[in-house]
Amino acid sequence: MGTGAHLTTIVLLAGGRATRFPGKLELDVGGEPLLVNTYRRLTKKERPCVVSVREAPSAALMSLLPAEFVCDAYVDCGPLGGLASAAAHVRTPLMFAAAADMARMDSDTIDELEDCYREIVDKGDAPPDAVVPRWSSGQIEPLAAVYDVLRFRRGATEALARGQRKVAAAFAGLAVRYYDITREQEERFCNINVPSDLDRILAT
Repeated sequence: MGTGAHLTTIVLLAGGRATRFPGKLELDVGGEPLLVNTYRRLTKKERPCVVSVREAPSAALMSLLPAEFVCDAYVDCGPLGGLASAAAHVRTPLMFAAAADMARMDSDTIDELEDCYREIVDKGDAPPDAVVPRWSSGQIEPLAAVYDVLRFRRGATEALARGQRKVAAAFAGLAVRYYDITREQEERFCNINVPSDLDRILAT
């Protein structure tokens, strides 16, 4: 099931405008650009990776990221458009949608979400269409979640056709299982939205 031994392909979202923190994905984290650092952590276990971008990257960036790059097929439709575009290039049953500015996200998180998916299937229940992390407040993290590729792509396409752009809009009609984030895991799910976020991450 999947490409080789893998059930899941990583879809790394790197096409945002980052209006609050321009150029953040190029900033140094651990001696390399944040985007490259995130890629390395997520692909540590050699899962395939598709990088979603607004436009074709430079040759220099492509040399640092040995992944397939997919340009958005939907203009100015945000992460949902990027995910819908990238999903068409995924060859595994599942995909892990990952925001490229999650400076502490790693491959262990994908393992845990896959385990949650497998536990449901092993019990004889219908496979969920999505396994979505959820904070204790009830807020969800759709850009750090596992999705059934075909069902998500259909849901995303229908949501975009309705003029909806939030990733959660693609959940309509899908069977979603939530994965509760523990206090020990919270750091993994934090985004870098403003310079102070990066300073805090680098200080830990």
